[in-house]
Amino acid sequence: MAKTTVSLKQVAALAGVSSSTASRAIAKPESLHPDTLKRVREAIESLDYVPFAPARVLRSGRTQTIGIVAPTILNELYALAIDTLESRLDQLGYTVLLTCPHGNHEADIRSMRALVERGVDGVAAIGSNHHHDVFSLLQRQKVPYVLMWATDRDRVHPTVGYDQKLAMTKITEHLGNLGHKDFAILPGPLHGHKLSEERLAGAREGLNNLGLTLPAQKILATPYDPDEVRKAIHEIITCRPGVTAIIGGNDMIAAAAIAECRRLGIDCPRQLSITGFGDWGLARLMSPSLTTIHSDAARIGNLTADNLLSQIQGKNVEHWQLEYEPELVVRESTATV
Repeated sequence: MAKTTVSLKQVAALAGVSSSTASRAIAKPESLHPDTLKRVREAIESLDYVPFAPARVLRSGRTQTIGIVAPTILNELYALAIDTLESRLDQLGYTVLLTCPHGNHEADIRSMRALVERGVDGVAAIGSNHHHDVFSLLQRQKVPYVLMWATDRDRVHPTVGYDQKLAMTKITEHLGNLGHKDFAILPGPLHGHKLSEERLAGAREGLNNLGLTLPAQKILATPYDPDEVRKAIHEIITCRPGVTAIIGGNDMIAAAAIAECRRLGIDCPRQLSITGFGDWGLARLMSPSLTTIHSDAARIGNLTADNLLSQIQGKNVEHWQLEYEPELVVRESTATV
């Protein structure tokens, strides 16, 4: 038996609104009062109404889809920001299309082109390390976009984030104030990883402010791999005598460093202070708890939603570039020399 087609008029009648209001609930949900939107959505669900997508796009000029480009979803903070952003968008009837180019520029271009070809209404992309063709495509096609975990001193791109260099400078100066003078840094992977490079630059700047220098042999770049980090820690302890403070490029690196110190019988923080970056969930739970920078991923997700939705709706974006102060969180993994 053929299924009876439900019309928009039936949805409107059940919700007690006009057909035009029911149509706006689908095409421009943000334009309706939340109570009205709730009634229409309940009617849609009750009647199992499925709008004809091509007709909806023709009427509204929108597909109600948003693209999200992330280097990976294995990073806890990226996952939290994406989850926050998706939840906000879902409340307004948007569907999220997620893609992960894994730092590969060719994949980055392919992913962005695929999103644009599918008619996304906007794009949220993590970081600013994207191929110039990506930005050219978005700007040429007039697709609203926001870069997350990014700042742009040239004021070219809409961004949400904080100054990575400033954040790492805070950590370095905190260690200096505790009396540390001999540092090693585990920044994570460097070449082609802009966030790692910015954080390393911040650590150098912080040391310079303290009148200290950082020899190249005390910068040990590693993949984001706990075993590789542990090897680097072993090298520091056995081949770099005198180091009293290790700066990790993120909390996973710091956690792996502390684990290796425990295996080698090195007391953290009495013999070796260790810092992270990001304030992942493990930072509060591990022993010793981790001194780090609070990244506030949920805030980044919410601010990105505000920025992107304002652009899509054609509003004047008051804070086109949203930057906030990074917060140093001092816990048990750092101590005086």
